[in-house]
Amino acid sequence: MARTPDSKAKTFIAAVKLFSQRGYHGTALNDILDAAGSPRGSLYFHFPKGKEEIGEAASGLAGEAVRQVIATAAETSNNVEDFLTQIVQTMASNLERSGYTEGCPIAITALETAAQSEILGAAARNAFQSWEHELTRGFERFGRKDAALLATTVLSQLEGALLLARTYRSLEPMHRAQEAVKLLVNARRRKRGEA
Repeated sequence: MARTPDSKAKTFIAAVKLFSQRGYHGTALNDILDAAGSPRGSLYFHFPKGKEEIGEAASGLAGEAVRQVIATAAETSNNVEDFLTQIVQTMASNLERSGYTEGCPIAITALETAAQSEILGAAARNAFQSWEHELTRGFERFGRKDAALLATTVLSQLEGALLLARTYRSLEPMHRAQEAVKLLVNARRRKRGEA
């Protein structure tokens, strides 16, 4: 039986959602506590470093969730195209389900805070690097010698597509990105003479 999240975990989950909708600076501590149903008195008990501590943990939680999506896609796919399709479709589905209010759970916070907060900058870097690493592992699973290059390129393409899809309130940029990364992967494979 699944455990019910405690007050601290609920706070992190609420923060991930709110940060991906409003950004770090657009989300007040009271917003997070209200969304989590956490008592205000618990704030300094659970989070003595305040909002920055919540932001760091939320980035870690969101980063791990996306890393697991990528790892699962690699493990359950038969080829590179299936791998990419699963990742893009999961991202597109999450965006659409949110009513185009939640894009990448890391991007907004990273853009707002990475230059100002070493803690939040490190948390964003760790999340993005874990995704790149997992994409690299996925491409290596399918025998790609250019796995690291593909991982960086695919992550960049999908991050941009999420931003456009959220802005346009349309999944069309995600569909185009899916086709673009498949074309790129296949073109590089042909160029290198790989199967």
